Amino acid sequence: MKIVSFIKKENLKSWLEKISKVSTIYLPIHDKKKDIIDFLSWTDFIEKKKASKDDNDERYEINLIEKTKKSPKYIFFPPTEKLFEFEYKKDIDDPELVNIDLKTSFNDVINIYIGDNNKKNKVDKKIIFAIRPCDLSALKKVDIFFGEGDIKDPYYLKRRKNTIFISLGCNEPYLNCFCTAVEGNPFNFEYADMGMIKIEDGFAILKLDNKVKFLIEENKELFENKNLENKYREKIDIIMTKAVEKIINYWSGVTIDDIHSNIEKNFNLDMWKTISKKCISCAACTYVCPSCYCFNIRDEQKDLKGERYRCWDYCMNYYYNLEASGHNPRSEIYKRYRNKVNCKYNYNYKRSGQFFCVGCGRCIDICPVGMDIRESVDKICRAKF
Repeated sequence: MKIVSFIKKENLKSWLEKISKVSTIYLPIHDKKKDIIDFLSWTDFIEKKKASKDDNDERYEINLIEKTKKSPKYIFFPPTEKLFEFEYKKDIDDPELVNIDLKTSFNDVINIYIGDNNKKNKVDKKIIFAIRPCDLSALKKVDIFFGEGDIKDPYYLKRRKNTIFISLGCNEPYLNCFCTAVEGNPFNFEYADMGMIKIEDGFAILKLDNKVKFLIEENKELFENKNLENKYREKIDIIMTKAVEKIINYWSGVTIDDIHSNIEKNFNLDMWKTISKKCISCAACTYVCPSCYCFNIRDEQKDLKGERYRCWDYCMNYYYNLEASGHNPRSEIYKRYRNKVNCKYNYNYKRSGQFFCVGCGRCIDICPVGMDIRESVDKICRAKF
């Protein structure tokens, strides 16, 4: 990849401040008091910094090194989302007749989705800054679920529209990262509008799509554009090579070709019971997974008014497959765990030709009992009848 441009570390904040005035920008923010790193909008970040003066203004800071607790998927697919409000209204002339009054922005959502960008329904542009390649790959997989086929989800597509992704490569992969084992790479900028890599005192731009060139052209004074290959190429090549080698050294399990076919073949092995024995079905892994897309729809009502909302659901939940008859085809934990693994490495692979695990390692990081999906896949793929 050619080095397109370079911005020094001291100019980064000025650049972000400028582009935040024309777009809603989200970036990784570290809350030092809670020790949590998550994506936050620039506006919220500034407001939180102002409100935290009692903490010497050091509680919140931009963190472009460590892994965020969860992916920015929630920006487009919120954990809880109101779909519409409703109210039952009786007919005064005919009390037995009841009408339902719906209050919804669904028509606005549809207009935006089909391209009716009039002043009333205008969609704000969003920039997701410093998204990791694995998280961006995961979002593209969620796009398949919500945005392809005969039935598309206008709520999700409304949020996804007019989004710019500025991806930051992973110089220092974590111990639980394994993107290279699932067709990924710590510097895969295929889906990014802009791809960056950190080098010593700044950031080199390695990919720049035409639609985002304005982000640099309108802020030329903050960027360096001359003699970049001679100054930084060797350093970049070393960083990239070492990062990939680290991931491979962390885990040299089964190869890509082994996974789909062997998981399919070994579906009925008793080994599933063994490898999931310590799983407590808490579902923490599914909540931090950047490519999980399951949701439930519920109604909440008080008196004659209520609202319909959807919220994240998880296949590790006992009630996920509970039928009205009382029968549950996945009443045992090992069956639910087997389903989760197959969803990531088998079912969706057969549908789209892609693994729905991107190797971010968050499920391993968060598991309270030390379940490691890499070990599970490795054991199943190597098992013999």
